[in-house]
Amino acid sequence: MYHGQVKIILYTIIIGVISGLNFTSCDNGTTSNKEDRPLVFLGDSLTAGHGASVPGKDDKTKSYPAYLQEKINMPIINAGVSGDTTADALGRINEDVLSKNPRIVIVELGANDLFQLQFSALAEIKSNLQKIITKLKARNITIFLVKFYTEDVVKSVANSIGITNGTFQRMMIKQYDAMFNALASQNDVKLISNIWDSVWGVHMSDTIHPDTVGYEIMADNFFKAMEPYLQENYLLK
Repeated sequence: MYHGQVKIILYTIIIGVISGLNFTSCDNGTTSNKEDRPLVFLGDSLTAGHGASVPGKDDKTKSYPAYLQEKINMPIINAGVSGDTTADALGRINEDVLSKNPRIVIVELGANDLFQLQFSALAEIKSNLQKIITKLKARNITIFLVKFYTEDVVKSVANSIGITNGTFQRMMIKQYDAMFNALASQNDVKLISNIWDSVWGVHMSDTIHPDTVGYEIMADNFFKAMEPYLQENYLLK
């Protein structure tokens, strides 16, 4: 065989191998590996995009998971259900989350527990969230746990359910902070704590849900918190 023919064959083999690799070029100049296992959002009405386009109605096409899909190089599944408590989400985790074989799960829950159970919700929220985390960790899934509130959010919710005492409200905020911080540290999961930045009280469709602009900003807040992990794992578009 001629030397030139050998070079052509080797060149063809190399091109074939490179073409077979599942790599795509990113806007930021890095190389991104397309991930087929999804990112699943397990949440309530906030995840479901409640009020995003029409007040009082869910619109997952304008939810923060939908806006995040534009930035992340892996499929996203929105498993948000309006009205869900931590117990509700725990009851459907096998079907709505684990059956999807996710690589990452974002857990955004707890607000409805507070509405329904008031301050007695703390112990139940922590117990249910721990059970959710335990199920996910058993599958070696990366978990991001979301603080669904800020101080203003808790005060607003407390006022809406008749808890107007400022000292008691501050105690609620402290207890909620301690609970989420403990769950994150004890389980070595990532905590997202600033989703309402530049949204709450500004871009709202009602007293507790964002509007379309608000959900888009909220997606940016999620992205900022997740970006180091996504970049490290080549999951950015």
